[in-house]
Amino acid sequence: MAGRQNSVEMLDKLQHLSNRLTELEELNRNSWGMVENSFDAMSIADCDGRLLLVNPAFERIMGIKKSEALGRPVQDLISEGLYDASAALKVFETGKEETVIIKTSMGRHILSTGIPAYDHNGKIFRVYCNLRDVTELNNLRQKYEQSQRLASKNAFQNIHFKRGKSFKFIAHSKQIKQVLETVCRIAIVDSTVLILGESGVGKDLIAQIIHETSLRKNTGSFLKINCAAIPAELLESELFGYEGGAFTGANREGKAGYFELADKGTIFLDEIGELPKKLQVKLLAVIQDQKITRIGGIKEKDVDVRILAATNRDLEEMVRKGDFREDLFYRLNVVPITIPPLRERKEDIPFLIAHYTELYNKKYKLEVKLSKEAIEVLYKYNWPGNVRELANLVERVVVTSREPLVKPELLPKKYLVRAQNPVDPGSNYKSLCKAVEEYELQFVKRTLELCKSREEAANKLGISLSSLTRRMRRIRQVENKGHI
Repeated sequence: MAGRQNSVEMLDKLQHLSNRLTELEELNRNSWGMVENSFDAMSIADCDGRLLLVNPAFERIMGIKKSEALGRPVQDLISEGLYDASAALKVFETGKEETVIIKTSMGRHILSTGIPAYDHNGKIFRVYCNLRDVTELNNLRQKYEQSQRLASKNAFQNIHFKRGKSFKFIAHSKQIKQVLETVCRIAIVDSTVLILGESGVGKDLIAQIIHETSLRKNTGSFLKINCAAIPAELLESELFGYEGGAFTGANREGKAGYFELADKGTIFLDEIGELPKKLQVKLLAVIQDQKITRIGGIKEKDVDVRILAATNRDLEEMVRKGDFREDLFYRLNVVPITIPPLRERKEDIPFLIAHYTELYNKKYKLEVKLSKEAIEVLYKYNWPGNVRELANLVERVVVTSREPLVKPELLPKKYLVRAQNPVDPGSNYKSLCKAVEEYELQFVKRTLELCKSREEAANKLGISLSSLTRRMRRIRQVENKGHI
């Protein structure tokens, strides 16, 4: 009887072992099937760095046959130039999980992660590696970066050549080109921008360009608020709005403020240095939380607004004196853009004069030009009012001149005075001639690009075909020297 019971128990154990063996075989098939069919490469190295196992994807990704890899130390494969690095070797160096980028002899880039396994003595006896081909990913990244650079370049060219738009910005000096290139790069993100510069340098135009070249152009409005032009007691209600009955004379239905109206768009706070301390606190809260509360209200409203700010004041000095909140300054000063004054980028002067002369001639249906001598005089002037002063002068000259050609004696007397800190007049004259010639050649080149024939271009330029041909020859000469 006992023998029969032992036989039954033996059969149960055998059955259990058989079932367990079946389970292990199934698990082994699944595990091995996953390794064999993995899109990523996998390998196992022993404590000496020899490859014990590689899957089929290893051959495809690393460009090495299985028969050439198994049983060989990883270091030997590196020495033979088959690839230049190994996660397994890095793991042996550090004793912990490591990730490296491998470049194969076929020029492919592989992201490899090695994970160590330890024996009972705490020593590494296996390293399991996963290898993924990131060549295409790198190529896509490079193409994306290239497209971003191209988009930035195109945006810069669109800004420079766009006609009939109020925000056309003349940029020929190195300083302003660098400013516009920065503007084009940061326009595609939503960072807060602080635009710095003297009065009249074009801070509002830069703000418009940022909005016009951003995605927000298609989703919201561009609203400009001059913080110095609105009385302090009214500025809060203008910016944040108010609920009905919030104060005497308030609209019964209430009123939305600029932040609500600019939702999904851009709000430009000009003369931000004049913002009262009380409103600086509220503006800081809007920047941090993207929420506003109307005057007299208790309910917060979500707003999605990009904030641009500008000032001609020294905000850092105001912070030191306690006139401007330090935390707000740092929130606004995420991306500072400083526009240099006109006296520091004089090579732009002839181009600005030509631009505004054309603009006001077209506006008032006139045909007035400034002589080269008059341009030379204006080139030497210091322009304390910057581009705004230059534009006003050109408009004044165009509308008041009785002569089609404005000579130096027809300019207001103050512009006949030389700059306070003149440099060598010989170098000024040479630079000016080059600048005038460059503008002329660029203008001719641009006209040729827009016209279907040379005859049409000559007619639009008001010159003969032979004169146009001479200028085209000069354009080719300059281009060959790399100056255009």
